[in-house]
Amino acid sequence: MTPPRDARLHTVVADDGALLRGWAWEPAEPRGVVIIRTPYGAWRHGDTARAWIGRGYRCVIHDVRGRHSSDGEWHPYLAERSDGRAVVEAVRAENPGLPLVLSGGSYAAHTALEAARAADVDALVLLVPALGLAETAWDENGRPHLHHRIGWWHQHGRGARSQPPLTDEELAARVARATEVGVHRAAEEWGWSRVALSGWRRLWSAPAVDLDRAYGALRAPLLLIRGDHDFFFADAGRLAAAWRGPVHLVDGPWGHRLAADIDDDEVRSRLRRAGGIGRVLDSWLAENGLPAEESAPVSAPASAAREQGPPVLRRTRSAFEPDTGRWRYERTA
Repeated sequence: MTPPRDARLHTVVADDGALLRGWAWEPAEPRGVVIIRTPYGAWRHGDTARAWIGRGYRCVIHDVRGRHSSDGEWHPYLAERSDGRAVVEAVRAENPGLPLVLSGGSYAAHTALEAARAADVDALVLLVPALGLAETAWDENGRPHLHHRIGWWHQHGRGARSQPPLTDEELAARVARATEVGVHRAAEEWGWSRVALSGWRRLWSAPAVDLDRAYGALRAPLLLIRGDHDFFFADAGRLAAAWRGPVHLVDGPWGHRLAADIDDDEVRSRLRRAGGIGRVLDSWLAENGLPAEESAPVSAPASAAREQGPPVLRRTRSAFEPDTGRWRYERTA
């Protein structure tokens, strides 16, 4: 681990005494604070932190329990609510009066959602969210996500540090073996530890998240970014439909890695000329009374939302059109 030179160490004590660590990036005069909790190495997210600093946010990025610099054992999807509450409450106490936003993509979107269940926050910005164990294991039609889960669990699901990814050939062979003999028997051939195998079994037997029960009490504004080719596309749509606060959904021709998944150079260039996803983010922040880039225009999402009445009923959507290179804004049911 190479500590970022432009951030300072940030530590929070969890309920059981475990030290949850990460880094804090500080703007000269913070107008808000954003928290991201990730299993992928907090120090790797410097570019994300600097983008938030440019919007006037203090950015606190933590390693989740049992990963990298944080204490404890790593059990994916099991400890994020209580640990998230501890981090949010500590950061809130450090920044009285500043709006607090939870953000993150994929697993980090799950950590944000769980923290919001247990602590008061002002808004959430979620990208290609992984909702829970079952949602990552199975698609909306009940088919197993073997390729993605075998690859993720091998690389990130075992131990405090990530392992090198499987080669395409080895991953394909493991998927074929799991298809042939079953996910549990196949995993026993891969040399995983007892703890890793226990987590793997839990993955495939976990119940689906009851979205109404889990998040039905939340009213914070939600910016939800998904991709047309993301394997969690349908889950993001279900979350948007279940959310009881204002929701702005962002769609576009990308996959789980967002713009990095756009192979067409011209489409990627059109997205960049249209301001990228950051343009929608800045408009949404401004509409919800949150800090945004000074020069960011408050465009269609804001005006459309103002026409919709009480914020709790607000449903809006932005979709990037690759053929025209424009953002389309609309109200949704």
